[in-house]
Amino acid sequence: MPKLSTLIDRHKQFYERNEKKQFDKARRYYRGDFWFHKSVDIQNSNNLHLCSKNLIYAIADTAVSALLGPNPRVAAMPQNQRSQEAVPAVTGLLQYVFRDNRMRRRAATALIDAVLCKRGIFKTSWNSAKDAPTIKVVDPSSLFFDLTVRDVADIKYWLEATVVPFAEFKARVESGQYKAKMEDVQPDRYPTWILGDDQKGQADSVRDAFQWVTVWEHYDRENNTVKHYVRQLDQVVFEDTIEYIPYSMFSLNQSGVDCLGLSEVQLVLNQQETVNDLLTHMKRITYLQVPRILYDAGRISEEDLNKAVEASVGSFVGMSPQNSESLRTIASLFYEMPMPQTPQGVVAFIDRQEGDAAFISALAEAARGQVVGARTATEMAIIDAQMKNRLATREGHLNDALEDVAAKAYYLCRKYMRGEKMIRIAGNRKWAAVTLDTIQDVDVEFEMVSYNPIKTNPAVMIETLLQLIPLLQQDPNIDARQLSEELIKGLGMPTSLLMPEEDVAEAAQMQMEQQQQMALGGAAAGGGGPPMGAEGPVSPEEIALLEAAMGGGGAAPEESLAAGGGSPIRGEA
Repeated sequence: MPKLSTLIDRHKQFYERNEKKQFDKARRYYRGDFWFHKSVDIQNSNNLHLCSKNLIYAIADTAVSALLGPNPRVAAMPQNQRSQEAVPAVTGLLQYVFRDNRMRRRAATALIDAVLCKRGIFKTSWNSAKDAPTIKVVDPSSLFFDLTVRDVADIKYWLEATVVPFAEFKARVESGQYKAKMEDVQPDRYPTWILGDDQKGQADSVRDAFQWVTVWEHYDRENNTVKHYVRQLDQVVFEDTIEYIPYSMFSLNQSGVDCLGLSEVQLVLNQQETVNDLLTHMKRITYLQVPRILYDAGRISEEDLNKAVEASVGSFVGMSPQNSESLRTIASLFYEMPMPQTPQGVVAFIDRQEGDAAFISALAEAARGQVVGARTATEMAIIDAQMKNRLATREGHLNDALEDVAAKAYYLCRKYMRGEKMIRIAGNRKWAAVTLDTIQDVDVEFEMVSYNPIKTNPAVMIETLLQLIPLLQQDPNIDARQLSEELIKGLGMPTSLLMPEEDVAEAAQMQMEQQQQMALGGAAAGGGGPPMGAEGPVSPEEIALLEAAMGGGGAAPEESLAAGGGSPIRGEA
C-alpha cells in the first residue's frame, strides 16, 4: 500500500481528469441548465432561440418511482430453525432503523446519484448519541476506492474526503479521539474541488462563513483498519480496527471494465443534446417565418409607410406619393420575402431520438407503461417483458446495496444497542417482549420486499383477484377464511368485514341441521323409502357423512396453526 498522501493525490487527479466534468454536466442537465457554456446575450438573437426538453430529469424521476416504490421494506430470512423464532423481532428492528433514517428519501438521493454520477453510495455507522445506526448518502465526488478490481465485493480500500467544521475537529482533539496538536492545524476554506463548478459561488458566499478541516477516512479491507488522515499535517490522527466496511455502493449499469459504473446520462447524452439542438433549430426557423415586407423607398416615404402600418382596420389613410404613378401601381411597391420552411422529417427525427433515449435507459417510457416501436400486441408483449427484465436488473442492483445496509445496521445493533432502546422502539408491537438477547447470534440474511405497483392500484388488484379466487378456492390446501382475511387486508379494507368465526360456525351448524331435517323429513313422507337429496335418493353412506359432520370435527384455525408449529409474520411494514 503506497503512502496515504500519494494515494490521495492519485485519486484526486484521476477524478478531476476523468469524472468531474461528467458529473458537473449531468447535474446541470438534470436541473435543466443545458446552455451553461453559452453566455446568453440579449443582443444576440440566436441565444434567444435556445430551447431544450429535459429527458435527463424524466429518466431520473422515473428511476425513483419505478425502482424504489413508496417505502423500502426489508425482511429477515432465517438460515436455520433456531433463528425462525427471532425473525419478527429482527424484521421489526430493521424496519424501525429504515424508518428512523428516512430511507425512502435517502434511497431516492442515492438513485439520482447513480443516474447522474454513475454510483449511489450509502454509509452505515453507529450513532452513540441516538443509540442507533445512522445511514447517510455519500456524494460520489468525495469517495474513492480500489480501481484494480471489477466487482464491488473485491474492493481492497476506500478513501472518503470528509469536511469537518473546525470547532468539531477541535472537540475531537480535546476529547482525545484525535491525536493532534491544535496549534499545528490551520482552518481552511471549504474544498471547492468536491463541489461542482456552479456550486463554487455558494462555497464563497455561504460555506466560507465557516472554517473547515478536511479529514480523509481510509478503510483498509486487507488489514481491517480505519485511519483518519489530515493532509496538511501529513499525519494520521485516528486509527482503529474494523470488522466491516461502512459503504454500500451500487450502479444501475456496469462499465464492464471496473467498479466505476455507467450513468444513465452517459447512455443517452447524445440523444439529449440532439433533441436540444433540433428544438433550438425549429424555434429559430419558426421565428424567421414571420413575414418580412420589402418596399420601394424611392416611391413611398417612410412617414407614409408608418401611417399605413399603424392605421386601424377599415380606416382611410392619406398618402403623399412621390409621383402620380405610385398611387396607380401601389401594389407593386411591396414585396413579401420568401421565408425558410421547417425541413420535413425534423419532428419525426426528434421523436425518434426521444424514443431511442427511452429504449436505451429502459426507464423513461417503460415504467409509465408506454412501449416504443411496437406495432402488434405480440410485439408489445415481447418488448414489455424485455423492459421489465431490464428494470428488474436495475432494481436488483439497488436492492443488493439496501440489503447490505440492513446487514450492517443489524450487526451494529447487536454489538452496540442497549436493551432498553429495543424495548422503547418496539413499543406496543407484537415483538415488544423480545430483548437483544433474543437476537444475539441469530443467523439471518436480509431481503428487500419488492415493490409491486399492482398493489397500489386497487382496480387492477381487484381484477386480478377476481381471476385468481376461483382457482384458489378449488385448492384443498388453501384455508378459505385465511384467504379471505388476506385479500381484505391486501385491498386495504378492515378485517372487521369478516363475520366472527363462532358466528360462521353457528350458521354452518344451523344450515347442516336444516339439510338433515329436510332429508329425514323426505324419508318419512315417502313411507320409509330412502331419504331424498337434491340429486335424488340419499345413500346410507351420505347420511353417515352428514351425521359425522354435524358432530363437529377438525380444529379451529388458531388451533391448527398452533399445532402446526408456525404462524405468519405480521411485522409492521
